[in-house]
Parts: sequence; structure tokens; C-alpha cells
Amino acid sequence: MSGHLIPAVSGYCVVIPTYNNRATVADVVRRALGVAQTVIVVDDGCTDGSPELFKDLPVVLVRHKRNRGKGVALRTGFAKAFELGYTHALTIDSDAQHYPEEAPKLMAESQRNPDALVIGVRDMSGLHVPTISTFGRQFSNFWMRLATGVEAHDTQSGFRVYPLRHVTRITCFSRRFTFECELLVRAAWGGCPIVSVPIRVHYPPKEERISHFNPVWDNVRYFFLYNYLNFRHLLVPLPHRRLVANKDPLWAGSPWATLKNGVRKLRELAALPPSAQLSGGPISRMKQLAKFLVHENNTPGELGMAAGIGAFIGCTPLIGFQWLVALYAGTRMHLNRIATVASTNVSFGPLTAVIALASVMLGKTLTGSHDYIPRTFELSVLWPFLRNSIGEWILGSTIIGLCMAFVVGLGTLYGVRALRRAKHSREALDDLPSLTPPNGVASADIHAALDEAALAEKGAEAAA
Repeated sequence: MSGHLIPAVSGYCVVIPTYNNRATVADVVRRALGVAQTVIVVDDGCTDGSPELFKDLPVVLVRHKRNRGKGVALRTGFAKAFELGYTHALTIDSDAQHYPEEAPKLMAESQRNPDALVIGVRDMSGLHVPTISTFGRQFSNFWMRLATGVEAHDTQSGFRVYPLRHVTRITCFSRRFTFECELLVRAAWGGCPIVSVPIRVHYPPKEERISHFNPVWDNVRYFFLYNYLNFRHLLVPLPHRRLVANKDPLWAGSPWATLKNGVRKLRELAALPPSAQLSGGPISRMKQLAKFLVHENNTPGELGMAAGIGAFIGCTPLIGFQWLVALYAGTRMHLNRIATVASTNVSFGPLTAVIALASVMLGKTLTGSHDYIPRTFELSVLWPFLRNSIGEWILGSTIIGLCMAFVVGLGTLYGVRALRRAKHSREALDDLPSLTPPNGVASADIHAALDEAALAEKGAEAAA
């Protein structure tokens, strides 16, 4: 075939996984052959005879004896592409949701950044777009950003370009639809840039749509996947496997240089930007912090989550280390560190003892213990009591911390939203044209003159 936009010698090929999409797969394959010289089709155990529709087309066909899931089909396609000597694979779904004609746009972006994983971001504003798909994308995007700090824009799009030398080295346990999200997270952990390219999308009417996505079980898989990934990232601080060399590695060639490098990075994390240098008393600092958060780029929801997590940590028994744990949590979860650390101040000064004592009392109530509870806040009496009641303290502080996180998080969310709305209203008023004319006469004087003329006119009418 002549006139291909993406020749085989470019190192790019197209991988199409398919399972029982007889109505659409042949058309997708033909259109893909119009933009790429090599198309690899992975038959994931089709039972509808759809591979017979394109048996005469110049494609590389790989077959599974039984249906093994989209994730396994993609891995099979990647392995075949790598075996044939290709460096990148563009994947496209066989349900005709995407337009193969837009493949060169993604490939061009990949050629500008060969280490990047390029995602086609679907335009979800068209007709027949399922609400569950829009919600699922937003849900997945949020957890992806929480786990990696990367804004992928469309983590569930199947229209992507993968750098094979990186993705073939990634180990994933997902086998079905969740594979694409897990691969994306692990690629971001490995240092691969994530690049987004806007694309068109076609959703047929509901009665014509063929989808193998199970809205119950596949969403459950997404839930457990992202919980595992965030648990792995936050609570198991082991280094992730690097795929792309780090421009600023922690190891600096010697133990002393590495220690200095680590101290420098810690100072950079803990440093406040100039706009957040708070001063004055508690009320003044609170106002300055609120003003700073209103002008931040984070969404109110992200700030609310940061404040909620900080408030929860502030209620834990980690007295003296709460800010350090909050700094670590905010950094690992890619939240606003200032909001996270500042919210630990829900327990400061006398409130620390009050929350600690309330936590122990709640824990003892729930466990049925009726030990003596001191009625003083003197540390010489209170601290031994708290130390001997650590189990009840942890139990009670967890419950109180969750309640505090809910209250502080929601308060921050709606508070920031209200302050930003008021800020935008003031900016809109400032943009209105002035009512004072160029000659300097105030609008109040103009209205007074108009009222006087109207009264004179009414008086003249009455006299007539």
C-alpha cells in the first residue's frame, strides 16, 4: 500500500486489541492501515468470528485461545511489536470510539518526546456520552494525580502512544481494563513524561453501543487498584523503578554529598513561597493563610483534602512530630503542603492536651475500660496516664481525627470556594466601566439633576 503517513521504518506501529466487536473492528483496522504501515491485531479469544472479516488485510494477527482481558491483550501486542523491532506502539480500541485518522497527531507528539507516554484526551462534550464514563474519568484522574502528582487529563482513554523500551520493563498485576491505568501510574513513577493531546470521540446511541466494561466489577477493580497504588506510594517509601534517568538523583556520588543533597531537598520541601511568609498573631496568620490559599492554583477540593489530612494527623498521638508527618504526607500525596501542615494546628497549646484526653476517654468508653481519668492538665500527671493508655488513645484519636478531618476538609472546601467567588465578583465589578464622566461630574450629581428636572416637569404639568 502506498501513501502511508507512518511508515514502518519510523519505528511506530498500531496495536488493536479486540474481543467480539464484529460490527466495528474491520472498519477500524482498514482505517488504521490508512495511516500506519504496520497494524498488529490481538484477537483476545473472539467467539463471534470477527477476525475472519480482515483475514485478507495486510495485518499482523496474534490470537489468544480464550479471553484473557484487555490488559493481557495489550501486553501481547507490545511484545509482538517489540519482537518486530518497533520502538513505539499506538493503541486504539476496536469499538470505533476513536478516529484512527488522528493517529499521526499523537505520533508527532511522541516523536518530539520519545520517552513520553502520549494520551489522546477525549472530548466528552458530544452527544450520547455516558454519564458513567465522564464520572469514571474524573474519578480515575483524581486518584492518578494523588498517586503521581501528574495531571493526565484522561487516564481511561485507549488511544495512546507507548514507548516500548519503557513499558515492556514495567510489571503490572492488572489483567483487564485497569491495566491501562496501572501502567500509566507506574510509568509516571518511573519518570516517563505524560503528554496529553486533544482528540475527537464518537459514542453511538446506547442501543447501538457494544462495551465489555462491567460497571460493577470493573469499578470495584479500579477502587482496589488505586487504593493499593496510593498505599504503596504513601506508606511504603521505597524508591520506584526508574525508567528515565532522574535529572537530580538523591545519590550524589559519596555519602557526604548525598547527605548534603538530601538536606537541600528537605529544605526546599519545607520552604514557604514568598507569598506565604506568615507573620503576626494567630488571627493575622489565619487571614494571611486564607488569602494565600484563595490565590493558589489548587482546586477547592484539593485544598479541602489537604486540610482534612492535616487535621487528622494533628489529632494523632504523634505530638511534636505531627508537622513532619504532615509534610511527608502532603509531599507523597502531591497535595498542597502548606495547607496540610497548617491544618495540624487544630491541636496546639492547651488543645493538644484536650484532644489527647478526649481521645483516651473515647477509647476507654468504646473498649469498656473504666480506669481512673485525671482531672488535670499538668504534664507530670497527664503524660504517664496517656503513655499507659496508648491503645485507647490511638483508637479514640482515629475517630476524633476522622471527624475533625471531615469538618476541616469541608470547611476549607466551601470556605475557599466562597472566597474565590467573592474575589471573582470583585474583579468583575472592577472591570465595569466607571460611572463618572470625563468632565469629572459625579454620577450622584447627574442623578440629582435628572430628579430635579423631572420634578420641574411634573410641576409644569400640574400648573397646566
